[in-house]
Amino acid sequence: MPRFAHIFEAAADTLNAYYQAISEVNIDSLMGLWIDEEFVSCICADGSHLHGLDSIRAGLQIQLETTRVTIEPLDIRVYDSLGTVVYAIAEAHRPADPKATPAMVFTTYVMVHERGEWRIAHIHASPMPNEAASQFATKMRHGHQGSLH
Repeated sequence: MPRFAHIFEAAADTLNAYYQAISEVNIDSLMGLWIDEEFVSCICADGSHLHGLDSIRAGLQIQLETTRVTIEPLDIRVYDSLGTVVYAIAEAHRPADPKATPAMVFTTYVMVHERGEWRIAHIHASPMPNEAASQFATKMRHGHQGSLH
């Protein structure tokens, strides 16, 4: 059993590496986290649909260069099975300007275990409804953070 616990913890390492690459605007590191398959997809909080590695690279590069953010996980739900981990996370996307209001986003990450490593297969992000965003903003003001910290 400890072997499985270690395997699933490694998926969290991949997610942390994703957050780090986003904050550094490091598109090469970011793309190195995706599974090497053309079926990968990313639905961004702005509604854009990116399908395939080339489309994801181009779309994320434009987004990251336009709006630099750091992502703070606020509430994390993990669903795992052999070979797949799904994270459902409430996130605050903080702009580089510390005075700017963070965007509150619900994001689902689907990760698969490939050749001994956890890779991203799909991301689906959507803006939080105002009521939920207010609840999470209150949580942030009181210093609550997600379990990936």
